[in-house]
Amino acid sequence: MVAGALLFSLPVPLVVAASPDVMCEFTDTRLNEISGMAPSQVHPGVMWVHNDSGDEARLYALRLSDCAVVGELTLRDVSARDFEGLASGVDAQGRPVLWVGDIGDNVDSWSDVSIYRIREPRNLGNRSAQVQRYRFTYEDRPHNAETILADPNSQQLWIVTKQMASGSVYKLPKKLKKGEVNIAKKVGPASGLITDGAVKPDGSGFVLRDYFDAQFYAGLPTGELAEEMQLPAQAQGEAIAWLPGEDTLLIASEGDNRLLRVEAPGIPVAAENQGGISGTSEGSVNSAPEIVVAEGGPNYTVLVGVVVSVIVLVTGLIRMRKKPASKATGSTKKAV
Repeated sequence: MVAGALLFSLPVPLVVAASPDVMCEFTDTRLNEISGMAPSQVHPGVMWVHNDSGDEARLYALRLSDCAVVGELTLRDVSARDFEGLASGVDAQGRPVLWVGDIGDNVDSWSDVSIYRIREPRNLGNRSAQVQRYRFTYEDRPHNAETILADPNSQQLWIVTKQMASGSVYKLPKKLKKGEVNIAKKVGPASGLITDGAVKPDGSGFVLRDYFDAQFYAGLPTGELAEEMQLPAQAQGEAIAWLPGEDTLLIASEGDNRLLRVEAPGIPVAAENQGGISGTSEGSVNSAPEIVVAEGGPNYTVLVGVVVSVIVLVTGLIRMRKKPASKATGSTKKAV
């Protein structure tokens, strides 16, 4: 009964995506495990991508008309431990930058992880770039994460952790410090297994994705849940990005050489009082909106929700028996 109550209190409005368009297909053997993707603000029709762990510290400029690699950008003096996030943003002077997250941590064990800020190059081709590294850790404990969200109008960043039952949204200090380990503070919940996300270029909303669905939020994080959409089937969907100026998403997957274009549902204007990623204040519960699925098709959201609810229940009971871990305080701590 408790699991059922948890399931039907989850905000899971679901629509089925229309048949996707194949934007183009990758033929370059360097693009073997695309895990992060973000649009260029300097070069129209170009998307920056990176591979999963195992590649060097580099980004690839992908031409959207034919999926050709038209640039390779090496990050100087960087050793990629587990690159798992890419976002377009701006620096303090409003200049276009790319934020690269070395934030993967499959066993939740790293004492700190890193984000790199790179000025977008004016010219493509094979280049290298000096980067600014910012170290950070979470206020509670180490987490695995694959998602960076960047405010298009400021240096504000958020990290969404990737956990089995449910993740969390963490907010980094708006002014990151170079010589210290910055502290990311938890500001709201997220669903489980989030593999990527992106803020709309106009800042009006953002999207998070897992292996099956995309969740759309109004406003900047933590935002207000507006819609959930079942994504086209992919082998291991780990990348999502907005096409600038459009309500259209591009998605990519490991083990799939197609770059898919998917029309996104409209996102309404965010409510003034945003109290968490589901649009509720902490501790409150929304009733589940109507679920819309293809006629005759199985409702995978409900099936997954049952499993997730049981995991949440068991995890909660276990954690009740454990002593809470001590929390870091302040916005930064001295690097060791």
